Amino acid sequence: MNNQENGTGNFLTGILVGSIVGAATALLIAPKSGRELRSDLSEQVDILREKSGEWKETVMEKSSDLTSTAMEKTNQIRQTAMEKGNSLAETVKDKADQIRNTAKTSVDEVAENAKKGADDLQETVHKTVDLTADNTKKAVDRAQSSASQTEDEISKKANQ
Repeated sequence: MNNQENGTGNFLTGILVGSIVGAATALLIAPKSGRELRSDLSEQVDILREKSGEWKETVMEKSSDLTSTAMEKTNQIRQTAMEKGNSLAETVKDKADQIRNTAKTSVDEVAENAKKGADDLQETVHKTVDLTADNTKKAVDRAQSSASQTEDEISKKANQ
């Protein structure tokens, strides 16, 4: 937008300067008396004032239009940026919630598996202890029985 304003301003300045130089050159070259020359110069100056006023109005209108357009575009861009930012923030929040839920589910599963493993291990230990106790009792019973038989045999031999 700034380039357009500079281009328009430069163009209008060129027209104004060119018109002044052209008019002055034409007046100075033309063979006229001093009074006619001053009169022509005065008319040309009046015409230039009028045209420069028109050009000034045109430049002001264009400048105002360009300023309005720039403000509208700036507001549109700001609005779009805010919408995109809000959308991005919402997406990040959703993804964070998904990750948090996935992590919680995984932790719960690991905890459940660890508890099940500990329960299985405890059950195995109890079975092993019970089996060992049973085997030890049987071995003690056999040892006592064997000792009792041996004692009976020794008593018989001693009585004979």
